[in-house]
Amino acid sequence: MALRAIFVRRWVRCLGLAGAAAAGYVFGITADRVTAQPLTTPPTPPADKRVVAYVYGTVPVTREELGEFLIARGGYEKLDLLVNKKIIEVEATRRNVTVTEVEVRAGLEEDLRGLGVDLKDFTQKILPRYGKNLFEWTEDVIKPRLLLTKMCRDRVKVSDDDLRRAFENKYGEKRQAKLICWNKEDMRAAEKQWDDARKGDTQAERDLNFDRIARTQADRSLAAACGQVAPIGRYSFAGSEGGDETVEKVLFSLNEGEMSQLFQVSAGVMCVKCVKIIEPDKAASFDKVRMTLEKEMFDKKIQAEIPKFFTELKKLAQPNVLLKGPPTPQEFREGVTQGLRQIGATTPAPGPAPAPAPKP
Repeated sequence: MALRAIFVRRWVRCLGLAGAAAAGYVFGITADRVTAQPLTTPPTPPADKRVVAYVYGTVPVTREELGEFLIARGGYEKLDLLVNKKIIEVEATRRNVTVTEVEVRAGLEEDLRGLGVDLKDFTQKILPRYGKNLFEWTEDVIKPRLLLTKMCRDRVKVSDDDLRRAFENKYGEKRQAKLICWNKEDMRAAEKQWDDARKGDTQAERDLNFDRIARTQADRSLAAACGQVAPIGRYSFAGSEGGDETVEKVLFSLNEGEMSQLFQVSAGVMCVKCVKIIEPDKAASFDKVRMTLEKEMFDKKIQAEIPKFFTELKKLAQPNVLLKGPPTPQEFREGVTQGLRQIGATTPAPGPAPAPAPKP
């Protein structure tokens, strides 16, 4: 689906707030109550010895036992997430960078508008797809992203040229296009189908042939849309990850109804057809939309800068993860093979790893 990512990818940021706001509120009340208690109150036991449940009235279940129980049942899978979160928080503390509940709430509301959903649909329909709840998204997605955004601000600049290009892309001439894409190793099939798509004595016949082949291409999203994508403007792929400026260059060289030659793109081999030329929006004024464009360009550049910045932080942090989960099937086979070699036994033929023991 690499091609789909180029043309129809939408930036969807799934955010949450209500759980975090409630947690902060409860913590504030708890802190006030603890402060108000007399000095004779017994000290709080160590975190790993605090009791989370009792059985038989007096037998305790501690946080330490709960932690070990959860780790053994897959909790180790969350360790990388925790390590990454810790790296961000430590660096933010060094830089005196914080985020407030108001900022989290504002981010949530903005993203819900972008998704076109309300909080209820976001919680009930979107988050379950990722196996998360609202609290997890607040703590593990929103807050780290906001911290990274603040720490990256000085690294991002929006120039006047950036704004001019953004204006041209959004309000300038566009091309409605249809695409057919083949894998790089399917060049022979691409040449044959491209030739078939050009056949026909009339434009209507050639259009039918193109559409027939477009509906059978490997990319399901493009096939379902008969190869049609959203209108493409100038600078649509400039600096975008996974984009290919060749598409834009070829498309804007065509007249309505014309089909291009085959050409190479990052996704494979492609031909593009110009379906319609869309005239510029003459009512748009650069001065009126400048501030909006500046925010859009800044957000776009920030999203591109955050992964680079975090890679630098992680390199400096040099995380050393000691807790490992159970071996993968490949690691299991390699371990068995190495052990047999050490005792001089014959190496067995590769086979599937034994099935895990049933859960109690």
